Amino acid sequence: SPGSIGPELALPFIQDKSIISMSKNIVQPFYHARAMHAVKLLQEQITVPGFRIHKPEGAIFLWLWFKDLPITCEELYQRLKQKGVLIVPGHYFFPGLAQEWPHTHECIRMNYSQKTEDVEKGIAIIAAEVNAIYAEHQV
Repeated sequence: SPGSIGPELALPFIQDKSIISMSKNIVQPFYHARAMHAVKLLQEQITVPGFRIHKPEGAIFLWLWFKDLPITCEELYQRLKQKGVLIVPGHYFFPGLAQEWPHTHECIRMNYSQKTEDVEKGIAIIAAEVNAIYAEHQV
């Protein structure tokens, strides 16, 4: 739960509604630029067929889809974690499905809100690992 200092600092901006214009004019453009930079790097560096990025809609995360991923997203998570990159395996976001759906094991959620240099380094590691995985499993 949040402490009281943050909400107390934000209260005047909520009361006078300036938080709305700050969100639209400062926060949203800042993170939109970050998202577009991450998308550009991902598209340049991940060369596997069927790679897609779900449409970014304003969160601080990108959803990456690796169609026909030769391993599960959990295994990808473990491999990336060994290289110092943390992502969230997508299967956690599909609870309660009546049937197995391969898509649930082909997606990861990636945060792009850290320092630009860290995001760029993380994307390079993700790309190298994913490209290698597909190369290892080529028939």
